[in-house]
Amino acid sequence: MNNTMRIITIKGIPVEIHVSWFLAFFLFTIFLSLGYFPLEAADLPMLNYWLAGLLTTLFIFVSVLTHEFGHSLVAIKEGIPIKKIVLFIFGGVAQMEAEPATPSAEFKITAAGPLTSLLIALFLGAIYYLSGTGEHIIGKALFFLIRLNFIVALFNLIPAFPLDGGRLLRAVIWQFIKNLLKATRIAVNIGSFFSFLGMGIGFLLIFLNSDISGLWLIFLGWMIYQAGQSSYSQLVFKETFSGMKISEIMSANPQTVSPDVTLDELADQFLLYKFGAFPVVYGSTTHGLVSLQNLREIPREKWPDTRVSQIMTPLKEIMVTEPDKDAAAVMMKMAAENTGRALVMDRGDLVGLISRTDMMKFIQMHMILGTD
Repeated sequence: MNNTMRIITIKGIPVEIHVSWFLAFFLFTIFLSLGYFPLEAADLPMLNYWLAGLLTTLFIFVSVLTHEFGHSLVAIKEGIPIKKIVLFIFGGVAQMEAEPATPSAEFKITAAGPLTSLLIALFLGAIYYLSGTGEHIIGKALFFLIRLNFIVALFNLIPAFPLDGGRLLRAVIWQFIKNLLKATRIAVNIGSFFSFLGMGIGFLLIFLNSDISGLWLIFLGWMIYQAGQSSYSQLVFKETFSGMKISEIMSANPQTVSPDVTLDELADQFLLYKFGAFPVVYGSTTHGLVSLQNLREIPREKWPDTRVSQIMTPLKEIMVTEPDKDAAAVMMKMAAENTGRALVMDRGDLVGLISRTDMMKFIQMHMILGTD
């Protein structure tokens, strides 16, 4: 299920908003309209507060989008295409089609984001100073946006991977030790320290000062920690399968079953071979895939009179790949689509089966026998 919707395309880059963005938009508007503006600019009609809150919230997300375009435009200049920019509850992310190839490229791409936010703050600061609207509601909105962009720039510079500061730190370490995987591991470990530090401060705020805002620090620290671990795992995955073809890790010539066998016979096959699924093949034609889960969904008393063809997942609904496809790309696609298995076919003939089990076995073998 897709949780994003496209709203605009700028310079060839699609911009999408995640469903969580609407919650952030609602919360910011409420806070500004009912809290910030009535306190900062008293005795105005309520409509003024709502309009100011709505427009300021829109400018907040324009600022976030501009921050991400800072990353994106430099990435494109470095030869890295941008898939899309997604805005969500915690801000935004520019999804690059490839990782930077050099430390200097990563440093420039990463630094562009905080620098953009800083420039926005300085630009709005100049408008605020020259316009003389300090006591007007417009001035209050400008001051809020100035402060927020400074906070965004500074927060992103915290050396907690995968925040911008953590990526800048990785680029520097990478430049010195010449090993991306090791540099990432060091940056993630440092980021984990800052994540747990933030969570610790959050707990202290709650238990010593009864400050409920500590929950935000705990949640944010945990999210950064999880994102760092996930980023490192993905890099290990990519490094492991870099340059490999599906044919090198697939299970070749997999055991198959006929669409005409009964479920009783199929159960015997599962017990004999201990596989989680079988391709369904008749002659030279591949019809689909039948899994242990398909079998479990049928009451046992119906097994003698039910055929595999009646419960299998048809070929058109199964992920199919080719033996010369890039293994990392296929595995990433399987993960994105939450698919446990894919059939490997060459010119219509079944030649193999690739599964998460194959992937995990290969990663384990690589970690035991491979070089760091």
